[in-house]
Amino acid sequence: MNPLFETSTEVTPDILFVDCRHSLKDKGLGQRLYEDHHLPNAIFADIEKDMSDPKKISKKIYGRHPLPAIEDFINFLQLNGINSDTHLVAYDDDGGVYAARFWWMLNWIGHHKVSILNGGLKAWQKSGNRLENTKSVRKRGQIQKKPGLVHQWNIAEISAWTESEKNNEVGMLIDARMPERFNGQVEPLDFKAGHIAGALNRPYVDNLDENRYFKSPEKLRKEFLKVLNYTNPANVVHMCGSGITACHNLVSMEIAQLVGSNLYVGSWSEWIQHN
Repeated sequence: MNPLFETSTEVTPDILFVDCRHSLKDKGLGQRLYEDHHLPNAIFADIEKDMSDPKKISKKIYGRHPLPAIEDFINFLQLNGINSDTHLVAYDDDGGVYAARFWWMLNWIGHHKVSILNGGLKAWQKSGNRLENTKSVRKRGQIQKKPGLVHQWNIAEISAWTESEKNNEVGMLIDARMPERFNGQVEPLDFKAGHIAGALNRPYVDNLDENRYFKSPEKLRKEFLKVLNYTNPANVVHMCGSGITACHNLVSMEIAQLVGSNLYVGSWSEWIQHN
């Protein structure tokens, strides 16, 4: 399925919008925005509570946004009326950053009917579509876990790669953070600045055009091929601060038909707890 959903696409009965708006500096902002206005019949998915494990977050050693238990995520989806045939369209107001995490997590549980609204909330409004502020009430869904469609690497595997630098299974580690964070000039979120030795920097914002839409598949492919330098996409691992903007690079590669790359969920915020 195409990772991107355009505002011009017909909204069929099987489509359910998922509001993923969030702020790393104001963790309750997304919920407040959702209650004020959202796409028709949309549900809300909270980065901190639904797309992460709050108990693991409090321990810090797993990074700032560790994945929830699969059964907990499935339960969240079922409570929101999601079935195996539901086409989920995730959106936010930040270039698809948080929607990309939701996209990855649905593929993580084997649900391929998921897309990202290209251009997000602003594109929806620009197209003249309506918003509402009523909460969606839905009958419990029956979605179940299927074999995962995406892959991830843990800190032990990343450590092995940094030590050998010739690991045959991980050829490239790409960091999606902004250059000033990657280079250690500033660090607004974590207690230590810098990057994992050997990683390359591809800021997630480079995937977007001047209007905050994803660049064309052709342009993304050209840019990523230059970054990969003949590395097989399956040998690429994406990281960032806590496994969010990394998903933006990963889905951008999928849009560019460079499929099969991996995610290091713990990312920098986990790495610095152990190194």
